[in-house]
Amino acid sequence: MKALIIKNKVLKDNFGHNSFRPLQEEGVDAILNGKDLLMILPTGGGKSLVFQLPTLMKDGVSVVISPLIALMQDQVSALKAQQIPADMINSSQTKDEIDEVVYKLRMGELKFLYLSPERLNTQWSYDLLKSLKINFFVIDEAHCISQWGHEFREDYRALGNLKHNFPHANICAFTATSTNHVKDDILRELKLENPLVLKGKIFRKNIYISTQRRITNGYAQLKNFLSRHVQESGIIYVSSRKKAEDLSAYLNQNGYKSLPYHAGLPQHTREQNFKIFVNDKVNIMVATIAFGMGIDKSDIRFVVHMSLPKTIENYYQEIGRSGRDGENSEVLLLFNAGDMVLQKQFLKAITDKEYAQHLESKINGIYKFATSEVCYHQQLAHYFDDEMDECGERCDNCLHKDDERKDITKEAQMLLSTIYKTGQNFGKNYIIDILRGSKEQKLLTNKADKLSVYGIGTYLSKKEWFIVLERLMETRVLEVGDFSSLKLTNDAIKILKSQKTIDIKSSRLEINTKEKRVKSVDSFEYDSELFEKLRVKRSELASELGVPAYIIFSDKTLKHLANDKPYDKATMLEVNGIGEKKFEQFGEEFLEIINP
Repeated sequence: MKALIIKNKVLKDNFGHNSFRPLQEEGVDAILNGKDLLMILPTGGGKSLVFQLPTLMKDGVSVVISPLIALMQDQVSALKAQQIPADMINSSQTKDEIDEVVYKLRMGELKFLYLSPERLNTQWSYDLLKSLKINFFVIDEAHCISQWGHEFREDYRALGNLKHNFPHANICAFTATSTNHVKDDILRELKLENPLVLKGKIFRKNIYISTQRRITNGYAQLKNFLSRHVQESGIIYVSSRKKAEDLSAYLNQNGYKSLPYHAGLPQHTREQNFKIFVNDKVNIMVATIAFGMGIDKSDIRFVVHMSLPKTIENYYQEIGRSGRDGENSEVLLLFNAGDMVLQKQFLKAITDKEYAQHLESKINGIYKFATSEVCYHQQLAHYFDDEMDECGERCDNCLHKDDERKDITKEAQMLLSTIYKTGQNFGKNYIIDILRGSKEQKLLTNKADKLSVYGIGTYLSKKEWFIVLERLMETRVLEVGDFSSLKLTNDAIKILKSQKTIDIKSSRLEINTKEKRVKSVDSFEYDSELFEKLRVKRSELASELGVPAYIIFSDKTLKHLANDKPYDKATMLEVNGIGEKKFEQFGEEFLEIINP
């Protein structure tokens, strides 16, 4: 009973929460009882609290293995802002800075030490850790240990040595993305002993998912999307460093505040851009998918992918960076079939045929996800071996489920006939140009203007023909061959012979994007004018302390303050997200704003 009282007191005083989220308490208890743990919990489900709370109740230091320096910096800053002693050792630090951290460790002044797997797997690190009182190890982003996952890291495999070198310390692994195959890999590679395995539900109801076929570079669609997220924080993922630079420049020229973030930038520039973003000096970060972006910023309201991610795991993890505070967020995926073709080109360099086939199936999987008319949330749940009903109104496919459909069998026959009559040797642009009667020299040289199909499709725009073509590809009526040439399948022959029909959502052929009907969830009324005043105060305090604004109070907490309007310490402590520690640091200043 005493331990329970202490646990709940730490939960409220240090983290500001009145109760645990699903599975959190079971994870906390496992760690307190010295058990190994594997927790698979979606981003925003509260994984960090599961290992942070036990550390505050135990003697010694907890060692957290994290794959990204940016993520370490963010989490260490958050802990320090909560007056919890934490530090890290990584390649971005000077020898003097590392020596200072080592001194604090030896003096017992730290509760958390963050290390990368590469730094951990050195004799120097093992010697240091063996001289300390370690209560338990935390393996963050544990899916990186599996070569069948989406972010395999060779140095993660060496973490299996922890059990041998530190037999008395329990190991707690955490990930947001794990199929059953990857889960088994994690348990085996880490050599966990009789672990408790906790797996949360994949569905995050505060995220609205939509996809659109990208039109040209997608900039017009992006601007339409951003019009619903004025002055809100967001991440836009692109597929190359150049695209990150170009899109960031375009956004800045069009009145947005953005910065690029990719591996080609000098380290100090990346770190500076990261700090500017998390401190709300710019609203938008344009980041490369290949480099990734570890970030614990809780008030990200949107995530956009400008092209197809490599895998469903990548996609789920990246959209998970939005809405970590539980507030409504929106994610958009822009794509076309060319994204899939480009990604498959890179597979030719892989000599391990089994592994290449594995990666190809993942590419096919994310394309099928994007083009399917099945509930997006349900598709994600099924992929990660979870079950759920359709979300109802939290994705485009469900919200527009009853949209009118249009029969495009005639258009399909035109397009398929053109591919057949040109020997299945050309790509989509060439085929559509024939249908639209283009005067391109290449067509005229090849005497394409003499074909019976030349110019029969002028009643559809080029963009509309692209959408018809996309529909034929997503239904496997067409395949892409060498050099991006279009190939007919058996279903294509059936359509040509009028033995099979094909239709499409009418809305997909409406090129002029209409205002979306995005539904909100768990919304409540609050004093918006007071909310803005509280945001200003939060920003001022964050600048003084040199920490991201959301570390002081999340947007959700500020909205509750603007609604509840507490008038003293007791009523302010009733607000979820505010504990004794936070009130001591900031309570009086916010009360003065609420009660002038």
